[in-house]
Amino acid sequence: MKKIFAILLILVFAAVFAVGCGQKQTANQQSSQGTTNAQGSAQEDAVERIKKAGKLVVGTSADYPPFEFHQVVNGKDEIVGFDIDLAKAIADELGVELEIKDMDFKSIIPAVLTKTVDIGIAGFTITEERKKSVNFSDPYLEGGQQIITYKGSGVKSKEDLKGKTIGVQISTTGEEEAKKIEGAKLKQFDTVDAAMMDLLNKRIEAVIVDFAVAQAYAANNPDKLELVGEMLDDAAKAVVLRKEDVKLLEVVNKVIKQLKGSGEHEKLVKKWFIDYKPSN
Repeated sequence: MKKIFAILLILVFAAVFAVGCGQKQTANQQSSQGTTNAQGSAQEDAVERIKKAGKLVVGTSADYPPFEFHQVVNGKDEIVGFDIDLAKAIADELGVELEIKDMDFKSIIPAVLTKTVDIGIAGFTITEERKKSVNFSDPYLEGGQQIITYKGSGVKSKEDLKGKTIGVQISTTGEEEAKKIEGAKLKQFDTVDAAMMDLLNKRIEAVIVDFAVAQAYAANNPDKLELVGEMLDDAAKAVVLRKEDVKLLEVVNKVIKQLKGSGEHEKLVKKWFIDYKPSN
């Protein structure tokens, strides 16, 4: 009798355990499906949210000509530049208006991550460190970091910067490249304009900045500034997005591909990096 009771008890425990495992497995499956559905919704939400709002909010730092900068157009201060034209093309593809939020460069990625802005476009160089927190679009522009100095500084290459003071914008690739130059001193600035002003006033010996930006400042001050040495890196530029915004990333990449395929990208490069002459 005891044996029969023990066998029955074992069978009861086995049945309870099987039911429990089945419920747990079902719950796990439901949880997994819920996570997948949530991710799918998140992917769709960015595009749908933007369309519902009727505007694409772009974070930039409008002190970086010819990528983005302030210019008086018909008596009105506007933010213009290569990146702004790209942002307009993305907004047009989404069928919405474009809203530009001007902020410090170092604040753009946090603004993207907190959904203060939808995307960041500000001459961002693709780096492994930034990839840890955000996604990058396909590159929309190739380039690199360039040394710009005042004429008569004696600086002809990066080797001449030992013991010299280099101006850099905070949180940029230019700052990272400057840190690699042995014996150089760094002076940090919130904006490129501030760094260039110190350079023009000979308070620093050089600035390291994107080639196109250095070229624009040199063109505006041909008797005072010059580019020296080779580019310090090969740095492609891309749009910054949240990792979960996969559908929005597809839209951005589509626009970049269309611009390059149609020849419009080449026109924008010519407009901003060849024909453009900064006004004083």
